[in-house]
Amino acid sequence: MKDETLPGQQAPLPMGVVPFSPLPRPVSGETVQTLERVLRDAKSGRVAGLAMVVLQADGRFDLHLRGSVTEESNQMGVAGMLAALQKMTLELH
Repeated sequence: MKDETLPGQQAPLPMGVVPFSPLPRPVSGETVQTLERVLRDAKSGRVAGLAMVVLQADGRFDLHLRGSVTEESNQMGVAGMLAALQKMTLELH
């Protein structure tokens, strides 16, 4: 049997079948406000570094260590901050 589909095109769907695409997630205003505040503080010099976890809408996550948190003399302090963040997360509910 000959394949009639072209690469990159979806095969025809049977009658009554509709392709499903997930609804977009709403933007978190709280997240945007926090990022804007941190950016203002960083631009003014009040933020020296970041230890950050970013949760993507698709469930993946990114981890970032930037600025002074990457300096050897700050390792224990950063580890303590991350332990406090872990405790906060576990106590959410």
